[in-house]
Amino acid sequence: MVETSRERQVGEKAVTSEPHVAEAVSMPRSRSPREERPAPAPLSPDAPQAVDRPASRSLAVAMGRGLMGRCPNCGRGAMFRAYLSVSPRCPVCGEDLSGERADDAPAFVTLLVGCLVGGAGVVFLDDAWPQMPLLVVALLCLLATAVASLLVLPRIKGAVVGYQWALRMHGFGAATRGRNTGQD
Repeated sequence: MVETSRERQVGEKAVTSEPHVAEAVSMPRSRSPREERPAPAPLSPDAPQAVDRPASRSLAVAMGRGLMGRCPNCGRGAMFRAYLSVSPRCPVCGEDLSGERADDAPAFVTLLVGCLVGGAGVVFLDDAWPQMPLLVVALLCLLATAVASLLVLPRIKGAVVGYQWALRMHGFGAATRGRNTGQD
């Protein structure tokens, strides 16, 4: 039978109505894994950093700057050198923008916006002037769709490039810098 601390004190089996409370036994305190590690030595300016983590990039800010046609990094330099041609580098901060691969995404989103504008135009014109000739309605809606598409397309492309830059996709990633992404 196992002796309890109360039995050791009394020396005989004592039956009490009091609940038994174990006495605190002083044990050597074990250190947590954090305490066991030695404090890091201060780094000298000559010592290389072990981990170089890239700064976080805000998706909303980068896409907003892209919508405005500005560099997703600094927000001051122009992203485009022509209507849809992305500059290889930002003229202000020098950020490499040559890794963009917007492909067909801006065209698809622009098509969606253009169809919404054209469809809404047909419904609006039919409601406002029901006796207007169909040829005039078609020409007005096609004109509105073309103008909306031409205005929206570079902004959508800028937002897609900003999206890719913020998520470090394609050539914007830190791991792909310095590597040739062409043919092997």
